[in-house]
Amino acid sequence: MLERIPEKYVALDLSGMRCEGVRCSALTGEVGKSTACGIYEMRPDVCRACMPGDEECLMARAAHGLAVG
Repeated sequence: MLERIPEKYVALDLSGMRCEGVRCSALTGEVGKSTACGIYEMRPDVCRACMPGDEECLMARAAHGLAVG
């Protein structure tokens, strides 16, 4: 599925999405205020599997110091 994603968002070793620190390069906006996926329609399966409020979401929120409850 990475072949559908613009090259600027793909890791150089083709292992997945490129990250800037712990943040996906396709994430737009400000964490904790308003964010969106810049490639939502073609996002990878791992992103599609993360649902608001699920374990992965809560783990990511906690890692960024955001409320989890």
